[in-house]
Amino acid sequence: MSAASSTSSSASSLAKAPFDLLVDIGNTFVKWGRYRVGEPTAEEALIENERRLIEEVPGMGPAFTHYPAAPRRIVISNVAGTRIRNPLMRAVELWPQSQVHWVASSAGQCGVTNGYRNPAQLGTDRWAALIGARALLPDQAVLVVVCGTATTIDLLTPEGHFPGGNILPGMGLMLRSLHTSTAALPDADGDYINHPNHTVDAITSGCQHAQAGAIERLFRRHRAEYGELVCLISGGAGKTVAPRLFIPYRYHDNLVLEGLYQISRCLDRAEPLRKPAKTGRTNPSHL
Repeated sequence: MSAASSTSSSASSLAKAPFDLLVDIGNTFVKWGRYRVGEPTAEEALIENERRLIEEVPGMGPAFTHYPAAPRRIVISNVAGTRIRNPLMRAVELWPQSQVHWVASSAGQCGVTNGYRNPAQLGTDRWAALIGARALLPDQAVLVVVCGTATTIDLLTPEGHFPGGNILPGMGLMLRSLHTSTAALPDADGDYINHPNHTVDAITSGCQHAQAGAIERLFRRHRAEYGELVCLISGGAGKTVAPRLFIPYRYHDNLVLEGLYQISRCLDRAEPLRKPAKTGRTNPSHL
């Protein structure tokens, strides 16, 4: 067999390999991707990913039509409510044979225990991010930071326990609130500089300092208790905030999708997928 034929055969086999579709519906964006089954992390399993504004969810169906096969399982985290859930359900009807799993926060899953007074009240994005962090950094204390529409700063102990966390407005909300709640401050993009001498730069720099300051304060507080502590930062604004930190950190492109991948792996261990009936239709499962 020639080298070209071998490469073509490998590509064909990869295209036909079973994959999961993971979907993270946030307050502003929906992010999704195809991930090969059987890898230890989502980073290693990624085939392709994409994101759109949540207003575009009703038209997402055509974005899935180029997939070479139906997903084995579709795992979804949704914090945007039923207005987005319903059109996404219609979009994934393209694959009636795929198992659909809507994530719900629980008292414990995938080695993580939930310290919320009402575990189900914890946002599924935060829950998935904690599970992703546990898989990437097992047996370590981790400060899990996700910078999105809101910034969440959650502690994960070395034993995998989430005792609680903090929520503050994200970068975008901070910037917009200064414009909408004042008479003169502009709604314009500024730059981060050490000594801002222009109003838009002062706003941008100040908001980035506020984000970094909250993260650093909580990092120092928890490090005093746990000693070795890793700051793991993710989210759309994470790349903007992370360079302002004066503490060591690790950046992950999408910790929520990592957690969804780990949830799918845990579902496999708990109850391996059965082949769908000839009718090709299965009921959605819930945590």
